[in-house]
Amino acid sequence: MTNETTLPATVDEYISDFPAPVKKRLVQLRKTIKACAPSATEGFGYGMPGFKYLGRPLVYFAAYENHIGFYATPTGHEKFKQALSSYKTGKGSVQFPHSEPFPLELVKKIVLFRVKENEALTAAKKKPVAVKSKKAVTPANKDEEAVKTWMNRQEPAVRKEIDTVRRIIKKASPKLNERIKWNAPSYYYMEDILTFGPYKKNKLLLVVHHPSVEKIRSPLLEGNFKGRRLIWLKNGAEAVKQQKELTRIIRELVKAVGTKK
Repeated sequence: MTNETTLPATVDEYISDFPAPVKKRLVQLRKTIKACAPSATEGFGYGMPGFKYLGRPLVYFAAYENHIGFYATPTGHEKFKQALSSYKTGKGSVQFPHSEPFPLELVKKIVLFRVKENEALTAAKKKPVAVKSKKAVTPANKDEEAVKTWMNRQEPAVRKEIDTVRRIIKKASPKLNERIKWNAPSYYYMEDILTFGPYKKNKLLLVVHHPSVEKIRSPLLEGNFKGRRLIWLKNGAEAVKQQKELTRIIRELVKAVGTKK
């Protein structure tokens, strides 16, 4: 089993941390995806194991206590909406309960659809596009949109817990900005200070990765890594309970960064 204060370094390590029945399902799912997209690149995205194909996200998955979450972007779920109607779904997610047979044939169809979709998008990008007159538009906040997309990929219950912590972090210091980095929401002031780790076994993880954290003393800070500490929270309610201490830690980090600069 992976130590609770250690992030999974590989997808193999992620899978090995679950009970045998769940592990078996994850292995079958992973094998099916690889068979449908042998050229896809495996890694972590949005805090979950996933695959990219032609430089674009393909599918992601994650194991939970009662189900396996499968994420094929909104288009994959819209295309197979009827076939997925018997499962609990979100805009870009579906839950496959551990208590039911795993629908690998359906997963296969969805992955193959996403493969063709990525190939079509890549081919379209290579075609010359007629130049149209530009209209004055307000530029989109790319960081804000990226965080919104990441949040929409989370299970509704998980999203609620994470959002509670996000509000506490942003309220702690108006100097902090939010963006997606290391495949999760990250908070920076001149440089990145802390980032969400993967949601795992009903626990929220914050990774503080600034050298100044070594000088901060707090019961919330775990580990003895060089320039890095971990903060584990059971849920959003515990984050609210620890808001005062979390705020103190964040403000000290922001102050240290400002002094350094």
